[in-house]
Amino acid sequence: MEIVVFDGFDELDAFGPFEVLSMAGFDVDLVVAAEPGSVRSMRGVQLAVPRVLGSPDGLIVVGGGWMNRAEQGSWAEARRGVLPDALARAAGTARWAASVCTGGMLLAAAGLLTGRNATTNRNAYQELRAYGGNVIEERVVDDGDRITAGALSAGLDLGLWLTEREMGAERAATVAATVDFSRRSPVWTRPE
Repeated sequence: MEIVVFDGFDELDAFGPFEVLSMAGFDVDLVVAAEPGSVRSMRGVQLAVPRVLGSPDGLIVVGGGWMNRAEQGSWAEARRGVLPDALARAAGTARWAASVCTGGMLLAAAGLLTGRNATTNRNAYQELRAYGGNVIEERVVDDGDRITAGALSAGLDLGLWLTEREMGAERAATVAATVDFSRRSPVWTRPE
């Protein structure tokens, strides 16, 4: 499983699901879209990221910097186009693609949420609709091979949901108890 980061990413978007999924037993890597190297978060955390987004079984893209149109962050990455192109390619072979907060806007910019049920930061709902997404106002929305989570703390819920979906409810409950986190709402799932 790969979590995609970039200059200006929000730390909790990445490290919340990273910790939950790692605790659950998943092999999780932080990756970048193009060139491996140094990445700086929106609050100045500097990371060495040696891997580039490949062909993962599942991928998570994080947000940060969308709402304030920051020069570095998800909005800037959508404008550059490199990351959305990489996401579109990777999603073609992945079993699922997921997002946290305005990482959903990057999935949308990649064309991966058009006509799909999804969520993002509530302040970006209108923009998600403009990209053709069907906004569901929930913390986590599971639309099959697209799973999206709302604002940043919902990344913990996303990690727990992916754990439940892939490893079962008992494993998810164990991880939730270990991190002392209670889910705030049920996951919205696509009706069969």
